[in-house]
Amino acid sequence: MMADSSRYSALDIGNVIMQDANLSARLLRLVNSAFFGLQAPVETISRAVTIIGTKELRNLVLATSAVEVFRGIPADLVDMVEFWRYSLTTGVIARELAERCNVLHGERLFVMGVLHDVGRLVIYLKAADKARDILLITAGSDELLPQAESGVLGFTHMDVGAALLKRWKLPESIVATVQFHHHPMETPEYRLETALVHIASRLAYAELMGEFLDGVIDNIHPEVWEITGLMDDEVLTMMEQVPVQVAEVMEVVLAPMQPSSSLPSARS
Repeated sequence: MMADSSRYSALDIGNVIMQDANLSARLLRLVNSAFFGLQAPVETISRAVTIIGTKELRNLVLATSAVEVFRGIPADLVDMVEFWRYSLTTGVIARELAERCNVLHGERLFVMGVLHDVGRLVIYLKAADKARDILLITAGSDELLPQAESGVLGFTHMDVGAALLKRWKLPESIVATVQFHHHPMETPEYRLETALVHIASRLAYAELMGEFLDGVIDNIHPEVWEITGLMDDEVLTMMEQVPVQVAEVMEVVLAPMQPSSSLPSARS
């Protein structure tokens, strides 16, 4: 792939992306959103490649294009807009947490957050009846999900997600984080990234459900917090910035699903 080769310039890669007008527009809107917070506007894809980096842009393209991949999932299994709202919120929070941990290439954490539950969509798409059985067992509890999936299917959505991302040839750090995001202490590598996505997913769920964040922070295992070195007050202050970023990212990424006028606006 061009993004993995040093033989191609930012202009070369930009020219390829520009062949897809919708993708080009989405990427430019995303790069110019509050999510990136750049001082000057970015007007060309080649400039976006220069700022973000070729591999990071490749991963970003895959993450933001995943919305178009998973169509035809029965509506009784999942509300796709709400699924992506949760996933994108997780991605935004993971990137913000990574910035406070001085993690290089924070866009990786956004991608990890967006794709951390993609295995669920594969199960909904390929094993709808068994997915319904799992939903009945868990009654909406994320904590019960891996055990229920193992009992019904013999594997979990983390296993499925990791296998899919390997097939998509995403970096091992992203694959490992998706594989272990429910149990970050069990991962042999990339413990910081996995811990950040674990925390981000819990905070995202609480944010969208209107729960008190203090309680969620207290319920996350102390060892997970130790890995990150983050403090409670720092995280709570950071969360104040999240809704605006999520609203802008939602407008960009979910554009293929429905008219942007029906999506939340960062200015509303």
